[in-house]
Amino acid sequence: MPPRLLIGNFDFEHQLAEPTKRDPSAKLKSFYAQLATAWLSVAEDGDWIWTPLPIDPEFWNDATRAGLPAAQPVVAFADVPRDVQCVPWGWSEDTRRLVTRFGWHAEIPSAMAVRRANSRATSEELERRWNVALPHARRAESLEELNNAIRTLAVENDRWVVKAEFGMSARERILGRGPLKPAEENWVRRKLSINQAVFFEPWVNRLEEIGIQIDVPQHGEPRLIGLTPMQVDERGQYAGSWFAWNESRFRCHRTDWSTSIEVALRAALDLQSHGYFGPLGIDAMAYTDLNGTVRFRPLQDLNARWTMGRFSLGWNRLLKSGEEGEWKLIRRDEDHPRPSDHHVCRSILTSPRQVDGVDCEHLARIEVHAHND
Repeated sequence: MPPRLLIGNFDFEHQLAEPTKRDPSAKLKSFYAQLATAWLSVAEDGDWIWTPLPIDPEFWNDATRAGLPAAQPVVAFADVPRDVQCVPWGWSEDTRRLVTRFGWHAEIPSAMAVRRANSRATSEELERRWNVALPHARRAESLEELNNAIRTLAVENDRWVVKAEFGMSARERILGRGPLKPAEENWVRRKLSINQAVFFEPWVNRLEEIGIQIDVPQHGEPRLIGLTPMQVDERGQYAGSWFAWNESRFRCHRTDWSTSIEVALRAALDLQSHGYFGPLGIDAMAYTDLNGTVRFRPLQDLNARWTMGRFSLGWNRLLKSGEEGEWKLIRRDEDHPRPSDHHVCRSILTSPRQVDGVDCEHLARIEVHAHND
């Protein structure tokens, strides 16, 4: 099997939403270069990892000494040999054009299948069809429809979130309370001008969120790869994942996600029937309603691409028997293990401290814990 070229086009959803949008800023390119090192979790010796800006070779040497594969970083696509298998974060038009231009190997689902699989219109449709949506959640195709949805919320909990058709990690959305403010109306108008709808949801009391990681083959049944409990900040933005050497034991200490898994695999079959194949990460949430009853939302987000949760499963290669790991995204000034219920055995930096000679504002780190039986 040829080596792979792992491309972290982390603006994938933005490319789906606005294919003609200009290139990312220098700051975003630096951030994407830093995120690209997360491919080490699933890379093999000899694979190529593309970074839009150069990273100090010492980082890659340190990663190899920590037990990670000896991957080959590359900035210019022209420096990659033709005999590689192209594996992007997500199949955008840009990555399709790169495969054609450089003659790399690739198995690519249709653009229509990829777009449908990542659209919130699809997850909203499946939630309604299978009766697993949040109460009061709805699709809005105009400001009037959105304002009507906001008015239906209970006085006790009038917080809400409005999401664009495409987005990731709590981006491309607005959080609000009560009637729309002028700036919020302007945001909604812009999104409606790009796509046909926005998606309204009440803000609920989150208990736990997980990523359900699935492989969708071209033929045959979709396969559950694993579950990754997520760390989420107060704004609902992704901040890290847990993973474990013995996942079955790890899973039994947390919520029973069996019904959510069944719904997720059902969704995978639906996406497959419309032509999608490849990695699939589905975010599911456990929450309490106004009466304090625990509820589940099994299709909170469909991500027909690689995900950070999927990457976190790959960090299992660094664990020993009985260990659990926590992969977290942190600010540079938080670069030290925090107290926890589990003893921190060791800490492994999985992102560089500098990109192209400039200090990074954020870092990614693994904290390995000894499991307490």
